[in-house]
Amino acid sequence: MKGLERPVVVLCVNGFRVERAREILYTGLSRASSLLVVVGPRALVEEIGGEAVQQRLRAAQPWSAGVVG
Repeated sequence: MKGLERPVVVLCVNGFRVERAREILYTGLSRASSLLVVVGPRALVEEIGGEAVQQRLRAAQPWSAGVVG
């Protein structure tokens, strides 16, 4: 979907109530063009996202207060 990308996306996850949880998670994860911040229980995001999301999270840079770039 062209035009829905944003430079920065903050995705807050506190649970899923629908059967399309993986699709909704993917949509949120795929919108950031420069920075994606995922807030919430990592185990839940990995469970819903599956192996592909698990691999990407392992390669991601964890955020630390006071660290920029």
